[in-house]
Parts: sequence; structure tokens; C-alpha cells
Amino acid sequence: MKRIVFSLLAALAFALGARAQNYDYVPRETWPYLLEEFTPGVVRTPGGVDRPQGLFNICVVDGKLHYVDNGIIMEADMRQVQVARIGSSVYVNRMGRMVKIISEESPANYLALSTYVDFDKLGKTEIGYGATSATASSLRLNNLGLSSATVSMELEAAIVESRDGMELPLKEKYFFVLGPREVETRKNAVMDYPGLDKAAFKAFLKQEKIKWKDPESLTKVLHYLVENTK
Repeated sequence: MKRIVFSLLAALAFALGARAQNYDYVPRETWPYLLEEFTPGVVRTPGGVDRPQGLFNICVVDGKLHYVDNGIIMEADMRQVQVARIGSSVYVNRMGRMVKIISEESPANYLALSTYVDFDKLGKTEIGYGATSATASSLRLNNLGLSSATVSMELEAAIVESRDGMELPLKEKYFFVLGPREVETRKNAVMDYPGLDKAAFKAFLKQEKIKWKDPESLTKVLHYLVENTK
């Protein structure tokens, strides 16, 4: 199995490398992926079993994990995915959507980032003279469906078409996972976290000059919450 994977990697290395040169990557209808290319990784199941190394990517339309099987793009059964290490990044399955772990205090306490299609922006489809068409927008959204059009395609064929099609506007959302709780990365949301000393937390925010859209600041907030709440 490893030989097959490494042979595929070698065969695609030149094509993927050439595609990346002088090219600012943007997900498209024809390549609706978080990563510019399928990347070596390992998946762990909810039972704690590591699957053999493979090539993986994440669909920004629905957050599902896609993989390559004998040169064909496939969609993973999300019930069998708990965590995926893709390249140097770690992604965790949250309610059927893969999200990236930005920083981690423990397996149960971490800062995550969800990247997904901005459907509101996508729905504003220009048809000329600055006008938009609800019908055209609806068709575009329906064409995306709940999974990528690349599923069941040969990887090499999908790569050829990857620069065609409409660009997909994206949104990013940071959030804290604190045990069983999911907390928005907003001051008011965090202030309501159980067991938090609000006065002390406000002093911490002022001292550290916390910026709520900065991952480094959010990492400090995560550490504070883990250390100062029960």
C-alpha cells in the first residue's frame, strides 16, 4: 500500500509543482478544496486506529474529507474520521466538518478554524450592468450540491480542470473547544463562560492587548481559560 502511495506521489510531483508556480491559489467550482493539492496524511478513526498513509484534501463546500484511491478522488465516510493529519496541519471532525486546530492545550481544549464557502457572497451573481439574478445564483448553489463535483473523478483530470470555473468566496471562523463546549471567539461570548472571574479576565485582556481576530491573541485566551476555569 505504501509503495502505491509513494509511486503516485512521485508521478504527480512534477504536475503539482508546475501548477503551483506563479499562481495564487483560489478554490473554484472545479477544485473546491482548502488545499491547492492533495497532500500526504494519516486519518485516525473514532476507535483510535490510524489508517494507512494516503493523499487527502478538504472540500470547502461541506467540510468533508476527500482522499485518493487508485488515482480516483473519493469522499470519506465522516463517521469513520475523528482526526486527520494532513501535511504539517491537524484537522478534527466537528459535526461532520473538518476544522483546523490552530493551537491546543489538550485533546479536549483547543482553538479551531473553520473555512467554508461564503454562500451569501456567492449568491450575488452579476449578470450585467451591476444587476444580480436570483435564478442564476440558485443554479450555482445547486450545482455545488452537498459534495464536490470532483468526487469519482480521476485526480489527474481534476487537476487539469482545476483553474477553470468560478472562484469560491470563503469565510473563516475561529472558535474555542473547551471540553464539551464550543465557544465563539468574541469577548461577550467568552465572558459568559462558566467559572470565569470576569474582573480578572478583563484585566488580562487589557494587559495582553487581546485582538479577537488574531490567532496569537486567541491562543493566549485559550491558555487563560484552561488555566483559570474549572
